[in-house]
Amino acid sequence: MVFLLGVVLASSAIANPDHRPVVQVEGGAVEGVVDNDIAAFKGIPYAAPPVGDLRWRPPAPLQHWQGVRDASHYGAACPQPGDHKEAWAQVGPTSEDCLFLNIWQPEKHGKYPVMVFLHGGGFTYGAAGVPLYDGTNLARRGVVVVTLNYRLGLLGFFAHPALTAENPDGQLGNYGVMDQIAALRWVKRNIAAFDGDASNVTLFGESAGAGVVQTLMGSPQSKGLFEKAISESGAGGAVLFPIRGAPLSAEALGAHWAASVGLPNATAKQLRALPVSALLQRSFPFIDGKVIVASPGAPFSNGTESKIPLIIGANSNEATLPSNNEAAARKVLGDSYDDALKQYSQARPGASFEAVKTDLAEDALSILPSYSIAAMHAANGAVAYDFYFDQVPSNRRKGSAGTPHGGELEYVFGNPDAGSVWDAGDRKVSDTIAGYWVRFASTGNPNGPGAPMWPIVSADGAQQYLVIGTPTRSATLSPMEEKVRQRSLATSRAGWSGNAMHEIGHE
Repeated sequence: MVFLLGVVLASSAIANPDHRPVVQVEGGAVEGVVDNDIAAFKGIPYAAPPVGDLRWRPPAPLQHWQGVRDASHYGAACPQPGDHKEAWAQVGPTSEDCLFLNIWQPEKHGKYPVMVFLHGGGFTYGAAGVPLYDGTNLARRGVVVVTLNYRLGLLGFFAHPALTAENPDGQLGNYGVMDQIAALRWVKRNIAAFDGDASNVTLFGESAGAGVVQTLMGSPQSKGLFEKAISESGAGGAVLFPIRGAPLSAEALGAHWAASVGLPNATAKQLRALPVSALLQRSFPFIDGKVIVASPGAPFSNGTESKIPLIIGANSNEATLPSNNEAAARKVLGDSYDDALKQYSQARPGASFEAVKTDLAEDALSILPSYSIAAMHAANGAVAYDFYFDQVPSNRRKGSAGTPHGGELEYVFGNPDAGSVWDAGDRKVSDTIAGYWVRFASTGNPNGPGAPMWPIVSADGAQQYLVIGTPTRSATLSPMEEKVRQRSLATSRAGWSGNAMHEIGHE
């Protein structure tokens, strides 16, 4: 009865903007706000605050609160360094008590597809509550949008022998990913109160978030938590190191770090007593054997990933990521690098040598590894679609090398980035990509009336993809690009099988 009352209150309040909507969820009642035709509920806790003795533990259940909780403002972002100036990193106040999510719900009562977004930031920066990720415009297309915080840096990804000793057979280390799984479980249990269809959830993420989308498609902990997936600029060739049992392991790195801050024989109590300021260090996921059981691409290679519909791709200027450089490309392509560079030069007459090297690096390290994930997914009998996003706001086009890493997000969410000036072409591209994303979330197929046809990735033959930009059109990998893709994939597979790590990270 309480559950039904929450639905009624939400629906009637949206219809009357003079009243704020109240919905009953786990933990208690939350009161959102209405903006014209969309209700927003911000700063909803989905797990207990991971503070004190709960630091470096899996997310714990919520405690019930009294009365109606104000959900008109974002909750605190998770602690992170303050040295990034980009719009996506303007996260506002931070706190170790940061496990919050935000929901945008359409006005008209119904049963809507759900889109859950995982932000990027190299597992060290970012938050769900930055203006770029406001879900209002996306929700107006007929979906319920959810964004969420997860623990970052050493607070989110850390292993140490003293922590392992507390619970050797438990879930260890990848606390940020455990948070994401906990939030997805919360969505499954609660989203119907916001008119969301709990049986039709699409997980989409960018950069680090996109890498986690791939990872969760191969994790036994996330089975059944989402029915479709979108991976934006998550590459696909990352090789993760193990939690223990190798010279380069998460526990060894954790012990080394603890010694560097004066705790060579640290106890769990000493580690948890460290100030947050000491923990704002870059850190990454690793293979723990329970939550993350393999590098992101490995389950696709061996056919054990969830066989759900997938959209995957990257942007036209992924070289804005420092890790996409010539040295890294040479490691991936090995003795085929020089021949590939020669062929790329021949295919780009008039381009500078530096520009050609950049093109090859972003292909070998970001774009084509994404397409390899799709190719393997299709070969495993699943549905996959490749994209290549190529649109730059009108005031930034002159001299531009293409869409930078993360540059598609303002178009997906329909929120021009600070400093962007959109023209009619930009608005059309935003309508195009958001339309594809929402149709895919609804049906598993991004195609629809009035939109250029997006070809499905075939299990064999030349790989087709969709260029989203001005104009939007289908394209096919050239034999040269296909050769680079295959070589890059071979290097990744060698790493996956050996649990060795190389730097094709996510920013």
